[in-house]
Amino acid sequence: MTYRILSLDGGGIRGIISAVILAEVERILNQPLNQYFDLIAGTSTGSILASAIATGRQSQEIIRLYRGKGARIFPYQGRFSPRRLGLVFQYGLSAPLYPDDGLIQVLQEEFGSTRLSDIENSLQLMIIAYDTMGRKPIVFKSWRQDQDFFTIPLWEACVCSSSAPTYFPAHLLQTSTRQYSVIDGGVGANNPAAAALAEALRLNYSIQDISVLSIGTGSSERPFPWNETRGWGLAQWGWKGRLIDVLFDASSDIHDYITRQILSSQDLDNRDFQRYLRLQPDIMNFEIDNASPENIANLTMFARNYIADNQQRLKDFLTSDK
Repeated sequence: MTYRILSLDGGGIRGIISAVILAEVERILNQPLNQYFDLIAGTSTGSILASAIATGRQSQEIIRLYRGKGARIFPYQGRFSPRRLGLVFQYGLSAPLYPDDGLIQVLQEEFGSTRLSDIENSLQLMIIAYDTMGRKPIVFKSWRQDQDFFTIPLWEACVCSSSAPTYFPAHLLQTSTRQYSVIDGGVGANNPAAAALAEALRLNYSIQDISVLSIGTGSSERPFPWNETRGWGLAQWGWKGRLIDVLFDASSDIHDYITRQILSSQDLDNRDFQRYLRLQPDIMNFEIDNASPENIANLTMFARNYIADNQQRLKDFLTSDK
């Protein structure tokens, strides 16, 4: 029997691209996603998608979440907005771009009192974050009762995974044993596919029986020429999220490479079904924090066009092991 993994990248408001793709996955399967996949892994906005699926949301509900509440998470555009003055007074000119109260409120509304430990045993949920105090990744696992984070609220696990440096403050996580200063898992694994694959192998599933559907939020085509970047410092790299853009794209591509190499090893037995599909559209200049209705509409249309071009690939992958 195939052990099915769904991996969901980070990418801020661009998570609506993944949500639209997931709606097509749901349509092809004609069943809830949390009943088809065995392990769902998410980083940053992908952790919100993963948690929504794990708690039984349909894809259209998730799309409405981005459309209806995205502007509360990213409430303005630009570092010089007057609405940012409170952060500047609190932290200085180098303050994060956004407060995290909107993010926290939205996630509390969505997941309420649900805890990581409340996820049904038939499904495994994995969320990636990073602790700046211990300087180690944090991998929240719904099935690990011995883990320090097993009973934390699901909304808080998502806040931890989504607290992107320069965009949001680090999140203070208090467990029964210690404190953690947690930031976006995208700094190490914006694409959690390789981490999810490692977990499946650790759980003693045979690599020949594992399949991975990995969905990204778009890989930027914006070039940074050498004659410009060679002289850039903190200000230039920090402008409009350039550094985060490069770091997250690089992280996603590296983990795609690792997953692809492992699942396409020549010494594996040939099988009649595909083991790995990566859906990652190329995009141009779509910021991860532009939650305007116009941008969300553009992202939605972009995702639908991408699906139209890749529908047969997706259908072949989802039906090849049935």
